[in-house]
Amino acid sequence: MTKKIIVTIIILFTAAICGNFAFAENSLGLKLSGRILLQVEKNGEAWYINSETKERYFLNRPTDAFRVMQSLGLGVTNNNLNKIPVGIIKYDDNDDDNDGLKNRLETALGTDINNIDTDNDGYSDYDEVINNFDPLSKLELTIDDDFVDSNKGKILLQVENYGEAWYIDPTSKKRYYLGRPADAFKIMQKFGLGISNDNINKINIGIIKIDKPENPPKIENNNANDVMSSAANAIRANNPEAATEYFIPEMKKAIEYTLDFLNDESRLTLGNILSGARLTESTDNKKTYSTEVYFSMGGYKVPINFYVEKGEDGIWRLRSL
Repeated sequence: MTKKIIVTIIILFTAAICGNFAFAENSLGLKLSGRILLQVEKNGEAWYINSETKERYFLNRPTDAFRVMQSLGLGVTNNNLNKIPVGIIKYDDNDDDNDGLKNRLETALGTDINNIDTDNDGYSDYDEVINNFDPLSKLELTIDDDFVDSNKGKILLQVENYGEAWYIDPTSKKRYYLGRPADAFKIMQKFGLGISNDNINKINIGIIKIDKPENPPKIENNNANDVMSSAANAIRANNPEAATEYFIPEMKKAIEYTLDFLNDESRLTLGNILSGARLTESTDNKKTYSTEVYFSMGGYKVPINFYVEKGEDGIWRLRSL
């Protein structure tokens, strides 16, 4: 047998092995698409299998898990999101109206946290949610099984709201709200599937790349709503260069100090407070956005106002935080 034939056989044999190995990787990633896996032979490390790439992403701490899930999210309209039934986990939050739905979930759904029956149809918001009825109207939700199946295991972001994230569990075929890092951790606990080291190593690792712009965006023509939304996004991303663009110059040091002092979850909370504020007063040159923040240690709510003013250059900027 000549060297050329031997080399050819080795190449074909190697290609066959690699091809089978790649097929095994792809098959396992496809089979476990959208699932959350826990390494039972190690320390329970958690991984999310991206339903698009079939790669695994390390979830690590709750904050990291939350960032991964949001980074891999796909935009969805409210109309399409409502085609997927809502699932409920034990959110670490208050339930002001004692209807069985925590405040955080009610805020995401648009129901009234102080009214057990938002649409006044005689059924509690909780009963309507778990039975696939619309708690905002007297209608039954139109669940689309085909749409649910096509989005199993995905993370969807509400593009018509404030980017609220929902995880579509492949097993229950329900959507679960990801309002805070703690929610991602609870979902990991509830839906995590044990896997051996040998099998997890057959799935390629994916890497989340978070790029910060070298130069912060320059504001030219804007409005007060854009300023609120953009400032919230910059704070969540821990990007002080971008964040300070949306505040008056006198606030620059305070913004930089605040972002440096806060951890990831606190920055997320602050960004969500900004996003959740609603316009309460308006003039041609000044807008007031108001909200309430619940302090669990004291058991009371504190009203908070954000003021956005138009400068001499015609640009709207925040003058308070």
